[in-house]
Amino acid sequence: MTGPEPLRLTEILTTSSAVANYLGQPEVTAGHMLSAIAILRGEMTMESLGRPVSPLVSRIQGGGGAEPRVRELAQRWFARLGGDVGAALDDVQLASFLEELYGLTSET
Repeated sequence: MTGPEPLRLTEILTTSSAVANYLGQPEVTAGHMLSAIAILRGEMTMESLGRPVSPLVSRIQGGGGAEPRVRELAQRWFARLGGDVGAALDDVQLASFLEELYGLTSET
């Protein structure tokens, strides 16, 4: 029997951006990344986040980025994984990544 497929950092980053967009937020936050991981693990769905913001509704200008601390975390982990866009996080790495994300959410 095989376990769940390991999560790739790029999948986490892409899904967290989708979460922020779904919620109409201009920047990806650590909370969006935690939601993305839960979605990728099958622990929740995008719909469970609440009502989406329609793409037809005017958004805050300057969106599409990430909070500076979240951007730094993503860049550091990308480098840690050798800059490989297909690199997957093993269980130990994912636990460490989650710990850092939870740390960022408690700082706000």
